[in-house]
Amino acid sequence: MRSLLLATALAALPIAAGATNIVTFSQVSAINTLTATENAGLTATTLNITDAVINIGELLGAPIPILVFFGLNATSNDNAITFLGAIIQHYDGTFCMTTGPGCTGTNVLSGTFSDAAFGGAGGPGITVNVNNPPDTLSLTSAIIPAADLTPPNSFSLGFSNIAVPPGLTVVGNSIADFTASFAGTVSAQALEEVPEPASFALLSVGLIGLTAYRLRRQ
Repeated sequence: MRSLLLATALAALPIAAGATNIVTFSQVSAINTLTATENAGLTATTLNITDAVINIGELLGAPIPILVFFGLNATSNDNAITFLGAIIQHYDGTFCMTTGPGCTGTNVLSGTFSDAAFGGAGGPGITVNVNNPPDTLSLTSAIIPAADLTPPNSFSLGFSNIAVPPGLTVVGNSIADFTASFAGTVSAQALEEVPEPASFALLSVGLIGLTAYRLRRQ
């Protein structure tokens, strides 16, 4: 019943035209949900988040607290370097925010990207920050008009709670294994359209499915 009421409220909320912020989100779990794994040759690192439940605190400029699934898979494409106390390494990857696990259900927002991850050596955090242009970021959504997701756009994902010591480190040529919690934002050009009510109805159905999924797991 609570999910049904939330879905109804979501469909009724006004969406602010001209907003530049698309989504603000953060994980719900109190434990680390991101895993960074360096390969056996110490030449590349993969960042992975699988079906972490996130809270979307803002959607299209309006405060809309909803829960959906988040997935991330990104692999480094060059050697990590240390510069003025910061560790920098470039990553190619994909992410998805959907109402079903495994990037299924209604696609709230998904994307592919290529840019740098950076953080302080020995520190408790790292950030993946993409700004297109000049970086590469392609966004898709079932509820946001495609014209409103084109460049200029940006994707920022912050990882925190990396264990200290040793914190963020490089072993060999790549960032060493770690786990972390995450939060992020996605922005794009000024919105000119408001998603149709039917699109929000699709999202509402997915939210009910998410609640049922979580109850089964519990």
